[in-house]
Amino acid sequence: MHFKFSPDILSRLGEELIPNPDQGIMELVKNSYDADATECTVELINTEATGGSLVVSDNGVGMNLDVISDGWLVIGRSKKATRLPTQLGRLPVGDKGLGRLAALRQGSHVTLKTRPTSKPGVEYSLSINWQDFDQATVVEDVTLTSEKHETQQPQGTDTIIQNVRFKLGKREVQRLARELLLLADPFDSEIGFRPKLIAPGFSELEKRVQEAYFEDAEYRLSVSLDANGKAEARLMDWKGDILFHANHRDLTKREIPYKTVAATLEVWIFGLSSQTFSRRDRTATVGEIRDWLSIVGGVHLYHRGLRVKPYGDSGNDWLNINLERAKAAEDRPSTNTVLGRVIVTDPDDILIQKTDRLGFIESEAFSELREFAIDAFNWMADVRFKESRKKREQVKRDINQVVSEAKAKVEETIETLEIPEISRTQVLKVIENYEKIKERETQLLREDVLLYRSLATAGTTAAVFAHESGKPVTVVEKAAKRIATQGQKLLAGEYAKTLAQPVEMLYRAANSLRSFAKFPLHLLKRAKRKSSTVDVHSVIAEVSDLFQPFLEEAKVDVKRVLADSTPSVRGSIALVEAILVNLMTNAINAFNDKNAFCEQRQIMICTELTTTHLKLRFLDNGSGIKGIELDEIWLPGRTTTTGGTGLGLTIVKDSVADLGGQIWAIPNGELGGAEFMINLPLIESL
Repeated sequence: MHFKFSPDILSRLGEELIPNPDQGIMELVKNSYDADATECTVELINTEATGGSLVVSDNGVGMNLDVISDGWLVIGRSKKATRLPTQLGRLPVGDKGLGRLAALRQGSHVTLKTRPTSKPGVEYSLSINWQDFDQATVVEDVTLTSEKHETQQPQGTDTIIQNVRFKLGKREVQRLARELLLLADPFDSEIGFRPKLIAPGFSELEKRVQEAYFEDAEYRLSVSLDANGKAEARLMDWKGDILFHANHRDLTKREIPYKTVAATLEVWIFGLSSQTFSRRDRTATVGEIRDWLSIVGGVHLYHRGLRVKPYGDSGNDWLNINLERAKAAEDRPSTNTVLGRVIVTDPDDILIQKTDRLGFIESEAFSELREFAIDAFNWMADVRFKESRKKREQVKRDINQVVSEAKAKVEETIETLEIPEISRTQVLKVIENYEKIKERETQLLREDVLLYRSLATAGTTAAVFAHESGKPVTVVEKAAKRIATQGQKLLAGEYAKTLAQPVEMLYRAANSLRSFAKFPLHLLKRAKRKSSTVDVHSVIAEVSDLFQPFLEEAKVDVKRVLADSTPSVRGSIALVEAILVNLMTNAINAFNDKNAFCEQRQIMICTELTTTHLKLRFLDNGSGIKGIELDEIWLPGRTTTTGGTGLGLTIVKDSVADLGGQIWAIPNGELGGAEFMINLPLIESL
């Protein structure tokens, strides 16, 4: 007696293990890398709809019959015990063959054609019809037969997958192209492996990736971790001069070494603000560098020469770069302004990839590797922050000295002028009064700073919770997907009657939670605080979209009646956003009041243009402004909402004032609820 395997196991190990088509394709490309290929081409044939074909061809060493039988067709056997470098010195990245199986299962038929180096002029072919397995009782019942042919083609392997079950539109092809271009570090000329995609737009994307604007970076962080777990770091400026150096203790604040593999971290940090970018001559524009970083940016992880997903992908902030920046933005980069790579060889197989090939298992070794990279970023932020603090303190000291000198100069000038004594006394009195007014202004500014520091603390704390909430949301989504997949198999037609609706509710709830989590992170983006020309209608649209999950949950309909134009004001996106976000939050809170019942909850945002001003009206049909004097609604801490802070309308009024505008409120406006009217000076109207 012996174990037998149902053909269903091929489906579960294939289709369910790696469900994304591009991920399966990448597994075949990695097989080419393991075969010492220097060229690998992925060709998509009629994949705009299901039923197309996929061909992966390479010039690797090929396979003889023994390798096909005892290697390519064997699923689940680990190669770790016998892993040796290839003739090109590569350490194979493939392991159990599960990724290859997942790729092969994405079509109904597979044809393997391979030409081994050891037998020139010979080609072996093997065909797989997955329907044969679906009709069999056990996997062992299906016999696969290879054929031998003469050929004039050079060594290599072609894998043809026919009647693919997925379709690849323009967006999916672009994503696949990016994956192929970044698979082997595009900035390391020694890799000798450059996969290509036969598809429209690939050449242009390849050209953009290889632009390589490294010389336009403001700083470069270079950190090494040796085999003994000891780290050393250098931070260099754009000229290559070393600004700061750290040994292991400086970097980690601990004596013990990192318990992980040897690694190298290289990061290029770009200053893309107008102020930073204009400091020196550049070889490119800000727009060109942003476009380049949108493709190659982030901190990627290269293991044995190939990139490991999802590290460095959009939305995968595996080193908490954006989270730390949200908590303390000064002197910290974001994932949109860095290009970095963690490079590990790992000859002893210390890091273990997950079964679905998405990332590494969260072992101590991987956690320590990530900690090493995070420590390096924190060290860089610390030294840059300390340096900027020194400069700020020096500026403060210089300003105080300049003010004192200016005051002394005024008094000296008055003394030397031929001014009657009575007039001199009056002038000095005026100056004294002016100083008192400026001191009062300074005091008010200090109070505002304390207020907004409190708000910043609340905001950054919310950002931390938002970031962490993504993990349980992912768990909910995976659980829902598993329930749906197994439910459809086990219940067949009964699934739609019993589980379809609850599963859909789980998906909607997870989507809403993910949107809620993104909310504070969206509001805390540093670029929004820069002074610029602001398209008010664009900000209205973004805020409305941002609030959509909240509005759907609260059953509130938002109607926008906007002027047929593009009104722009001078200020920052953050100021305009602060006005709209707080008014929107205020309205939703008003609807949640127990005395504010109405069948059709509605918010209306209207804009109207005059020659010089933009008139913005924000209305709702809630219960209006009650229980508080109208002129008190702008005061900090005054609120009639249970659990409210009383700071929202204070921020609104301050933001309007900073934009040079005015604001008025009506307790019960046109829709019956509160109505706010704002006038903002225009700088342009198109």
